Amino acid sequence: MKANFLKKLFILILVLCLAAAFTACGKDDPEETPGGDTLPGVSDETDEGSGEAEELEETDEPDEAEEPDETDEPDESDEPEEPAGPSEEQKPNPEKNPPQGDGSDYGVPIISTLQSDDGNLLVLVNKEYTVGRDYYPTDMVDIDGSLSTNQNLKVKREAYDAYLEMLADAKAEGLNFCICSAYRGFSVQESLYYNSLASNGREYTDKMFAYPGRSEHHTGYAIDITSASMNWGLSQNYADYPDGAWIAEHCDEYGFIIRYPKGKEDITGYMYEPWHIRYVGLDVAKEITEAGITFEEYMGVA
Repeated sequence: MKANFLKKLFILILVLCLAAAFTACGKDDPEETPGGDTLPGVSDETDEGSGEAEELEETDEPDEAEEPDETDEPDESDEPEEPAGPSEEQKPNPEKNPPQGDGSDYGVPIISTLQSDDGNLLVLVNKEYTVGRDYYPTDMVDIDGSLSTNQNLKVKREAYDAYLEMLADAKAEGLNFCICSAYRGFSVQESLYYNSLASNGREYTDKMFAYPGRSEHHTGYAIDITSASMNWGLSQNYADYPDGAWIAEHCDEYGFIIRYPKGKEDITGYMYEPWHIRYVGLDVAKEITEAGITFEEYMGVA
């Protein structure tokens, strides 16, 4: 009986030892944790974060269509066209880019160019017969400032004397007018021409303003007249007023002609200007007026 008791005790002790050994082995195994969802030391949050980071890396990388390549620099077909530059109607201010004086871009060929005043009363200046940049008339006098709307004007002495006589006779008949332009130098003509070109375009400008070097005002024999009837400006209906009509009828008696008459635009190259008179001397003025011709026709160049 004692032997059976010892046998049972031995078996009990053996079972307890085996149970203790099995429990110790389960605590040391890192992969077999309760739940079995995650590995030790790695939380659910960390694992999800890693997944988001990987997804961001994939979506942040541009695909082939979005990747910038070497064609980001414009090729020849992508390059913008070079500006065409200013048109003829948009030429720069002559003070910044003055013409050379030959009028090569004017469209009318030059026949001859005078570089100095040779004293010829019938000097012809128009779109084909020109003067050089340094041309300056001889025998010039100052115009009385009280007789002009602009100060510091000059004109040829012979033309001025004839004008004063004409003005005195007109005043005796109760009429009055004054000079608004006479001699104009090259630089002044540049400003007038290019200012009109910028504002009015080439077609209008070439009819109303001479290109520098081709203005009759360079000669010192040309005078522009204004009056109260033109509101001290210039108007093509000037001859419809008493003072304008008087000038048209009587200016040849003092050696002047209407330089750009109506209906002769194809010959003179300029629009009708009833205010623009030109001194050519008594005999020539009478002959031109009675014949109803232009100065170009009289000179045989029309």
